[in-house]
Formats: sequence, structure tokens, C-alpha cells
Amino acid sequence: MRGLLLLPLLLAGCASPSPKLYTLGSVPGRPVSAPARVIELRHIGLARYLDRPGIVERVDAYRVTLADNARWAEPLPDMLARVLAADLGARLSGSSVFTAASPITATPDRIIEIDIQRFDAEASFDIIANVAVQKPGATPRLATFHFSAPAPRGEEDQIATMSRLLGELADHIAEMLEKERLP
Repeated sequence: MRGLLLLPLLLAGCASPSPKLYTLGSVPGRPVSAPARVIELRHIGLARYLDRPGIVERVDAYRVTLADNARWAEPLPDMLARVLAADLGARLSGSSVFTAASPITATPDRIIEIDIQRFDAEASFDIIANVAVQKPGATPRLATFHFSAPAPRGEEDQIATMSRLLGELADHIAEMLEKERLP
């Protein structure tokens, strides 16, 4: 009988704490006017080492680890698309920006696709992204962006840094659309 009473206490001592869940946030940027009224953020590719529920931290040039007990609140590619669409929508006055996962079925004036090659820190926190912007049926215009920020200290600082760098990427994509470098 005494053993049965101790069992719940032993099991409670083995339980791990609930994970800390994080989400990226939209950041303000400079509003611009874009000739496109309806923009679809079609796809965000992500380096596979980043595409996991845990938050990745770089240890050195060849090794990464997962942050202790820190998880993304939603799949990272979906979150990146959602936040980047919000960032672009805030910057592109007069335009509607939606993601491929959205239930919206409007025909877009422009399509944006992004492939994120790196989004982590070593000496500095870096994002490297290839971006394709196109009118439907036209040849896409490609650009590669690389932005850096000081290496963050702790998970909260890392999430804020990632949100700022994603906002910087949105600034440059909005400028691409504003300059209408498309055929």
C-alpha cells in the first residue's frame, strides 16, 4: 500500500517542465506604394536543419543544437509565411497580401517565393534568403538578401532578432515591388 502512495510522487518527479513556446512577431517598417494590389506569398522554403519544432542554436560552423525546453508555437515555415505576409501587408499600402495556406482564392498580381538558406547565429545572427518575385506567367526576378544582427543573448532576444531580420527582408521585398523591376 505504501508503495502505491509513493508511485505518483516518483512519477511527478520524473515529469519534465512544460516547454516554453515562442512565436515570431510582425515589426513596423516603411510604408511604400506598390503597383500590385493582390500579392500571394506562395512558398517559403527553409533549410532542413531549421525545420523542426525545437529552436535551433548554432554552436559553431559545423554544429547546431536545440535550445533547452524551447519550442516553436507552430511549424516554422508556416509561421515565417504568416509573419512575412503581415510585414509585407503593413508596408505595401493599398495591397492585400495572403499566403498559399490561406483560404483566399483571389488571382494575384504578383507572386513571391522565398528560400531561406540560413537563419541562425554564430558570430552574428544572419538570414540569407533567395527571393523570386513575378507577375503570373512572366519570368521571375530573383534576388539574394543577406542581413546580419548582433548575436542574441537568450531565447527571447533570439526571437526578437529573428522578427527584426524578417522585417528587414520584408522592407527589401517591398522596395523590389515599389521599384517595379518586373517586366
